[in-house]
Amino acid sequence: MRLLSWNIQSGGGARIPRIVEEISAYDPDVIAVTEFRAGLGVALYAAMKEIGLPDVETTNPTGNRDGIAVFSRTPMRRKPSPVPDCWLHIDLPEHGFGVGVLRIMAAGSSAKAPATIAKTRFWDSVLQAAEHRLREPIMLVGDWNTGAHRLDEVGKTFICSEHFAELSAMGWTDLWRHHNPGVTEYTWHSKFKGGARRNGFRVDHAFATPSLLSRISACRYSHGERDAGVSDHSMVIVEVE
Repeated sequence: MRLLSWNIQSGGGARIPRIVEEISAYDPDVIAVTEFRAGLGVALYAAMKEIGLPDVETTNPTGNRDGIAVFSRTPMRRKPSPVPDCWLHIDLPEHGFGVGVLRIMAAGSSAKAPATIAKTRFWDSVLQAAEHRLREPIMLVGDWNTGAHRLDEVGKTFICSEHFAELSAMGWTDLWRHHNPGVTEYTWHSKFKGGARRNGFRVDHAFATPSLLSRISACRYSHGERDAGVSDHSMVIVEVE
Protein backbone atom coordinates (compact mmCIF):
# COMPACT_ATOMS: atom_id res chain seq x y z
CA MET A 1 0.00 0.00 0.00
CA ARG A 2 1.04 3.61 -0.51
CA LEU A 3 0.78 6.32 2.12
CA LEU A 4 1.28 10.04 1.41
CA SER A 5 1.84 12.81 3.93
CA TRP A 6 1.58 16.44 2.83
CA ASN A 7 1.25 19.90 4.33
CA ILE A 8 -1.11 21.57 1.87
CA GLN A 9 -0.45 25.13 3.13
CA SER A 10 -3.26 27.08 4.77
CA GLY A 11 -6.03 24.67 3.86
CA GLY A 12 -5.33 24.71 0.14
CA GLY A 13 -7.70 27.53 -0.91
CA ALA A 14 -7.93 27.96 -4.66
CA ARG A 15 -5.19 25.35 -5.00
CA ILE A 16 -7.45 22.48 -3.90
CA PRO A 17 -8.17 21.20 -7.46
CA ARG A 18 -4.41 21.06 -8.14
CA ILE A 19 -3.76 19.48 -4.76
CA VAL A 20 -6.28 16.72 -5.47
CA GLU A 21 -4.88 16.25 -8.96
CA GLU A 22 -1.35 15.79 -7.62
CA ILE A 23 -2.53 13.38 -4.91
CA SER A 24 -4.56 11.35 -7.40
CA ALA A 25 -1.53 10.94 -9.68
CA TYR A 26 0.15 8.83 -6.98
CA ASP A 27 -2.95 6.61 -6.50
CA PRO A 28 -2.47 6.46 -2.70
CA ASP A 29 -4.30 4.22 -0.27
CA VAL A 30 -3.99 6.77 2.53
CA ILE A 31 -3.23 10.50 2.49
CA ALA A 32 -2.41 12.39 5.70
CA VAL A 33 -2.95 16.14 5.30
CA THR A 34 -1.65 18.85 7.63
CA GLU A 35 -2.77 22.50 7.61
CA PHE A 36 -6.24 21.15 6.88
CA ARG A 37 -9.05 23.67 7.43
CA ALA A 38 -12.68 22.77 8.05
CA GLY A 39 -14.36 25.29 5.73
CA LEU A 40 -12.13 24.49 2.78
CA GLY A 41 -12.33 20.84 3.79
CA VAL A 42 -15.86 20.51 2.40
CA ALA A 43 -14.53 20.70 -1.14
CA LEU A 44 -11.61 18.48 -0.21
CA TYR A 45 -13.93 15.80 1.23
CA ALA A 46 -15.94 15.65 -1.98
CA ALA A 47 -12.89 15.53 -4.22
CA MET A 48 -11.21 12.80 -2.17
CA LYS A 49 -14.33 10.68 -2.30
CA GLU A 50 -14.37 11.01 -6.08
CA ILE A 51 -10.79 9.69 -6.37
CA GLY A 52 -11.56 6.68 -4.18
CA LEU A 53 -10.64 7.88 -0.67
CA PRO A 54 -14.07 7.99 1.02
CA ASP A 55 -13.16 7.33 4.65
CA VAL A 56 -12.07 10.43 6.58
CA GLU A 57 -10.99 11.42 10.08
CA THR A 58 -10.04 14.95 11.14
CA THR A 59 -9.07 16.95 14.22
CA ASN A 60 -12.13 19.14 13.54
CA PRO A 61 -10.35 22.51 13.52
CA THR A 62 -12.55 25.58 13.93
CA GLY A 63 -12.56 28.70 11.78
CA ASN A 64 -9.24 29.26 10.04
CA ARG A 65 -7.26 27.15 12.48
CA ASP A 66 -4.95 24.58 10.93
CA GLY A 67 -5.67 20.94 11.68
CA ILE A 68 -5.12 17.42 10.41
CA ALA A 69 -7.13 15.13 8.14
CA VAL A 70 -6.60 11.55 6.98
CA PHE A 71 -8.38 10.12 3.92
CA SER A 72 -8.36 6.38 3.23
CA ARG A 73 -9.62 3.81 0.72
CA THR A 74 -10.43 1.41 3.55
CA PRO A 75 -12.14 1.95 6.91
CA MET A 76 -10.12 3.52 9.71
CA ARG A 77 -10.47 3.42 13.48
CA ARG A 78 -9.67 6.59 15.38
CA LYS A 79 -7.75 6.22 18.64
CA PRO A 80 -7.15 8.68 21.49
CA SER A 81 -4.11 10.95 21.24
CA PRO A 82 -2.32 13.02 23.91
CA VAL A 83 -2.88 16.36 22.11
CA PRO A 84 -6.05 16.03 19.99
CA ASP A 85 -5.64 19.35 18.12
CA CYS A 86 -2.14 18.52 16.86
CA TRP A 87 -2.10 14.74 16.78
CA LEU A 88 -4.51 12.50 14.87
CA HIS A 89 -4.01 8.79 15.51
CA ILE A 90 -5.79 6.17 13.43
CA ASP A 91 -5.57 2.41 12.94
CA LEU A 92 -5.79 0.78 9.51
CA PRO A 93 -7.26 -2.67 10.26
CA GLU A 94 -7.00 -3.95 6.67
CA HIS A 95 -3.31 -3.00 6.52
CA GLY A 96 -2.35 -4.10 10.02
CA PHE A 97 -0.73 -0.96 11.40
CA GLY A 98 -1.48 2.43 12.90
CA VAL A 99 -0.57 5.96 11.86
CA GLY A 100 -0.03 8.97 14.05
CA VAL A 101 -0.13 12.26 12.14
CA LEU A 102 1.65 15.07 13.99
CA ARG A 103 1.44 18.79 13.31
CA ILE A 104 4.18 20.15 15.57
CA MET A 105 4.09 23.87 16.12
CA ALA A 106 6.92 26.28 15.31
CA ALA A 107 8.96 27.57 18.23
CA GLY A 108 9.12 31.13 19.46
CA SER A 109 12.03 33.54 19.30
CA SER A 110 13.46 32.53 22.69
CA ALA A 111 13.60 29.59 25.09
CA LYS A 112 11.00 31.24 27.34
CA ALA A 113 8.59 32.19 24.56
CA PRO A 114 5.13 30.56 24.98
CA ALA A 115 5.40 28.88 21.56
CA THR A 116 8.78 27.36 22.47
CA ILE A 117 7.45 26.07 25.78
CA ALA A 118 4.39 24.62 24.03
CA LYS A 119 6.56 22.90 21.41
CA THR A 120 8.83 21.39 24.06
CA ARG A 121 5.85 20.07 26.04
CA PHE A 122 4.34 18.61 22.90
CA TRP A 123 7.59 16.82 22.07
CA ASP A 124 7.70 15.47 25.63
CA SER A 125 4.24 13.97 25.02
CA VAL A 126 5.39 12.52 21.69
CA LEU A 127 8.39 10.79 23.27
CA GLN A 128 6.36 9.43 26.16
CA ALA A 129 3.78 7.93 23.80
CA ALA A 130 6.47 6.72 21.38
CA GLU A 131 8.24 4.78 24.12
CA HIS A 132 4.99 3.30 25.37
CA ARG A 133 3.99 2.07 21.89
CA LEU A 134 7.41 1.08 20.56
CA ARG A 135 6.45 -2.59 20.26
CA GLU A 136 3.36 -1.92 18.14
CA PRO A 137 3.36 -1.58 14.31
CA ILE A 138 3.01 2.20 14.03
CA MET A 139 4.16 4.98 11.73
CA LEU A 140 4.46 8.63 12.74
CA VAL A 141 4.25 11.18 9.91
CA GLY A 142 3.60 14.87 9.36
CA ASP A 143 5.09 18.35 9.43
CA TRP A 144 7.20 18.43 12.59
CA ASN A 145 9.01 21.75 12.27
CA THR A 146 12.00 19.88 13.69
CA GLY A 147 15.05 18.00 12.45
CA ALA A 148 18.74 17.33 13.07
CA HIS A 149 21.18 20.22 13.34
CA ARG A 150 23.59 20.54 10.36
CA LEU A 151 21.96 17.55 8.68
CA ASP A 152 18.37 18.58 8.07
CA GLU A 153 19.43 22.23 7.92
CA VAL A 154 22.65 24.06 7.10
CA GLY A 155 23.01 25.61 10.55
CA LYS A 156 21.81 24.95 14.06
CA THR A 157 18.43 26.61 14.45
CA PHE A 158 15.97 23.78 15.16
CA ILE A 159 14.28 23.87 18.56
CA CYS A 160 13.74 20.40 20.09
CA SER A 161 16.39 18.80 17.88
CA GLU A 162 17.41 16.73 20.91
CA HIS A 163 13.86 15.38 21.16
CA PHE A 164 13.96 14.49 17.46
CA ALA A 165 17.21 12.57 18.03
CA GLU A 166 15.75 10.78 21.05
CA LEU A 167 13.02 9.24 18.91
CA SER A 168 15.69 7.36 16.92
CA ALA A 169 17.67 6.55 20.05
CA MET A 170 14.72 4.73 21.60
CA GLY A 171 14.29 2.51 18.51
CA TRP A 172 12.13 4.33 15.96
CA THR A 173 13.52 4.59 12.41
CA ASP A 174 13.65 7.73 10.29
CA LEU A 175 12.33 6.12 7.11
CA TRP A 176 13.62 8.66 4.62
CA ARG A 177 17.10 8.68 6.15
CA HIS A 178 17.05 4.85 6.30
CA HIS A 179 16.23 4.51 2.58
CA ASN A 180 18.34 7.46 1.41
CA PRO A 181 21.61 7.36 3.39
CA GLY A 182 24.06 10.16 2.77
CA VAL A 183 21.55 12.26 0.81
CA THR A 184 20.56 15.87 1.53
CA GLU A 185 17.07 17.03 0.59
CA TYR A 186 14.92 19.80 2.02
CA THR A 187 11.12 19.85 2.21
CA TRP A 188 10.54 23.52 2.99
CA HIS A 189 12.44 26.76 2.35
CA SER A 190 12.32 30.06 4.14
CA LYS A 191 12.06 33.06 1.83
CA PHE A 192 13.31 36.60 1.46
CA LYS A 193 10.70 39.36 1.37
CA GLY A 194 10.72 39.30 -2.43
CA GLY A 195 9.77 35.60 -2.42
CA ALA A 196 13.13 34.13 -3.42
CA ARG A 197 14.26 30.99 -1.56
CA ARG A 198 16.55 31.45 1.39
CA ASN A 199 17.38 28.48 3.65
CA GLY A 200 16.27 24.85 3.23
CA PHE A 201 14.98 22.58 6.01
CA ARG A 202 13.85 18.96 6.18
CA VAL A 203 10.82 19.19 8.46
CA ASP A 204 8.41 16.63 6.95
CA HIS A 205 9.06 13.16 8.33
CA ALA A 206 7.99 9.53 8.53
CA PHE A 207 9.18 7.25 11.36
CA ALA A 208 8.32 3.60 12.03
CA THR A 209 8.59 1.16 14.92
CA PRO A 210 10.81 -1.94 14.60
CA SER A 211 7.87 -4.26 13.94
CA LEU A 212 6.71 -2.15 10.99
CA LEU A 213 10.14 -1.32 9.54
CA SER A 214 10.54 -4.62 7.69
CA ARG A 215 7.37 -3.85 5.71
CA ILE A 216 8.59 -0.45 4.46
CA SER A 217 10.01 -0.91 0.96
CA ALA A 218 10.63 2.77 0.14
CA CYS A 219 10.34 6.31 1.46
CA ARG A 220 10.94 9.32 -0.75
CA TYR A 221 10.08 12.98 -1.20
CA SER A 222 8.34 14.56 -4.16
CA HIS A 223 9.48 18.17 -4.61
CA GLY A 224 7.76 18.92 -7.92
CA GLU A 225 4.52 20.01 -6.28
CA ARG A 226 6.39 22.45 -4.05
CA ASP A 227 8.45 23.78 -6.96
CA ALA A 228 5.24 24.35 -8.93
CA GLY A 229 3.67 26.31 -6.06
CA VAL A 230 0.92 23.79 -5.30
CA SER A 231 2.10 23.93 -1.67
CA ASP A 232 5.15 25.29 0.13
CA HIS A 233 6.03 21.79 1.40
CA SER A 234 7.26 18.68 -0.38
CA MET A 235 5.26 15.48 -0.22
CA VAL A 236 6.35 12.37 1.72
CA ILE A 237 5.65 9.05 -0.02
CA VAL A 238 5.92 5.76 1.88
CA GLU A 239 5.52 2.31 0.31
CA VAL A 240 4.37 -0.45 2.65
CA GLU A 241 4.29 -4.15 1.78
